[in-house]
Amino acid sequence: MLDQGTFVTTCREENRCHGLFASLIDVFTKETVIYRELKNFMIDEKQMLLKSASLLQLNENNAVKENIILKARLLEEVRASVMKRIARELDYDPDSATLASLTDYAGDDQQRKLETLKNELTEIARDISVANEANASLLETSMNHVRGSIDFMSSLISQSGVYSGNGKMDLIPGSGKILRTEG
Repeated sequence: MLDQGTFVTTCREENRCHGLFASLIDVFTKETVIYRELKNFMIDEKQMLLKSASLLQLNENNAVKENIILKARLLEEVRASVMKRIARELDYDPDSATLASLTDYAGDDQQRKLETLKNELTEIARDISVANEANASLLETSMNHVRGSIDFMSSLISQSGVYSGNGKMDLIPGSGKILRTEG
């Protein structure tokens, strides 16, 4: 008998929150689209980095990426807001309610949709993380090559030193291994 009462309460709560769960599914669907766009963008970014992109291209690329991330952040805020509304409707603490605890009150079809979207987002986030690490590694390697080249060029034009009478090293102004000024 207690189980039937629990079932009736759950059904009422499902009907009460059906529209909110539909909104949550809509937000998750939009987030999936945005994060998939970011993932594809990160893959394209890797190809651009491998082709030695110009500084202008890198800046334009970062602006587009920041725009995508901003859209994702806005959708995350909307999702959090919808989840808090659902939690309040179900008399849960909005700050401690999780997606898993809330979806127990969704209809079967909505539960399946939310679970599918959650799994998709988790996989996409993992792919984005891998792509981001690969791109960061490429950029770090490029920066190390640039630093090495600068150090090498600096050593070619740096001032030579000689020992002075007191045993300290004195620099000879205007002289380097390759570049030397006279005057």
